[in-house]
Amino acid sequence: MGIYEGITPRGALVMFFASLGGLLFGFDNGWWGTVLGEQAFLCDYGASATVDGVETCNLTTSQQSAGTGVGSAGIMVGCAIAMYLNNLIGRQKSIVALAVISIIGIVIEMTSAVGSSARYGQFLAGKAINSIAMGIACNVVPIYLSETSVASARGFVINMYQMVQIVGVIVASGSVYAVATRTDKSAYLIPMGIQMIAPSLILMVVPFIPESPRWLVWVGRNEDAIKATETLFKTESNGFDAADYVHKLDAAFHEAKEEARATGWGDLARQPDLRRVLIAMGIQSLQQAQGSSYMTNYIVSFLIGVGVVNYFPVIMGLYCFYFVAICTGNFLPDMVGRRPILLSTSAFCAATLIIVSILTTAFADPSSSVQKASIALIFLWYGSFGVQSPLIWIVTAEAAPTRNREKVLGLATFCGFGVQLIITFVAPYIQDAGYGNIGSKIGFIWGAFSLINIAFVFFFVPETKGHSLEQLDYLYENRVATRKFKGYHFDDEVLATSANVVDEIVVDDSEEKKQDLA
Repeated sequence: MGIYEGITPRGALVMFFASLGGLLFGFDNGWWGTVLGEQAFLCDYGASATVDGVETCNLTTSQQSAGTGVGSAGIMVGCAIAMYLNNLIGRQKSIVALAVISIIGIVIEMTSAVGSSARYGQFLAGKAINSIAMGIACNVVPIYLSETSVASARGFVINMYQMVQIVGVIVASGSVYAVATRTDKSAYLIPMGIQMIAPSLILMVVPFIPESPRWLVWVGRNEDAIKATETLFKTESNGFDAADYVHKLDAAFHEAKEEARATGWGDLARQPDLRRVLIAMGIQSLQQAQGSSYMTNYIVSFLIGVGVVNYFPVIMGLYCFYFVAICTGNFLPDMVGRRPILLSTSAFCAATLIIVSILTTAFADPSSSVQKASIALIFLWYGSFGVQSPLIWIVTAEAAPTRNREKVLGLATFCGFGVQLIITFVAPYIQDAGYGNIGSKIGFIWGAFSLINIAFVFFFVPETKGHSLEQLDYLYENRVATRKFKGYHFDDEVLATSANVVDEIVVDDSEEKKQDLA
């Protein structure tokens, strides 16, 4: 079955509307990562200084650290809230809630500039509130997308959500670039205000999208679930039986509830679940440690460190290139497998950042050719990491066992955001003058973690391409060695086949619902 087969026009429209939640992430990351190079913002919220007769402005190291760190902390809080909000009021209302929270945060951000002096503390409060909305979005929206798409299209839909995020990054960065030469408050208020586009669009389209049929079944509203299912999947020509679909969901959910009573957090500390937890936690944490969060939030500082002066066009090019690389997640993982991509991209990421850091160390005052070489290497890093990013979420999902999937996914992503929080708080102190003062040589650290990721993948992450979730459960239960997963011969005829339709309906969505984070 092709990825587009079975998608109705209304279903496709619903998926597009819901994926707009990814713009929250994109706009915030895009404008904050680039506004740190905008003098109007730095002068109003930071402090000015005269160096060699030239007045320049900068945020203090603690301001940079707090400005980025509150974003990561807010996302973690949002993720925790989403676990309860999602089940309490449903997917559709949760999407409304995150849009309202985001608007409140953005208003607080923008009003921090009202008056004779900008108030950085108020700005941080608004940014934290907006980040809570982002944390809710990265849980609720992918769940909704996976629950309202046909099984054959779920991988494509989740990757579409990631691509929408990058579109948001590009638009937000472009807005900063467009007004960077302005000297009044509009230089940063316009990019701040553009953030309002995402939650406003969400509020406009939510009335046109139905509640998730699966959530409706879970809370016992089967009649409403049938109506929602018909809206999503039924056309005059396909003869889709919505009542039968809901009946299968209801039976499967009752079985899942019974199974959930027999599992707990204690199971994660015992084999074989412990192995799977460590794989999921490791791959999430090492993604951030390779420089993902640093490059998103401090790319301006890094480019300045390698001698780049006109960095806005470079940043726009980097994000566009990254978007193209992310698109490979639609086909590469199932074509060549998980391990080859993870190993090769980690090696490439390590090589590019380490070489850039060597150039920075060898040439304190880099020439034009050294700058161009550094920019080219950073482009290659972005491309390689973009190819790797979808794999991080695939591996995390496939590592999670069926019986404890929610707990493993939640723990892994929470750890990943925790590492991101540490990096975003600590990185300015490592890099800035007056503290660590290592500048762009910080790339040695991220390159080293890419090398660690190679070892981690080689020894601990198995090749899961072509195996159903039932087969993966079997392989882990029987403690098959990492490098024996690929090509494993199943004697049991049941294990040798793919999961049946009901299993796919119940299980596959949980695999992907945490994928918004790259």
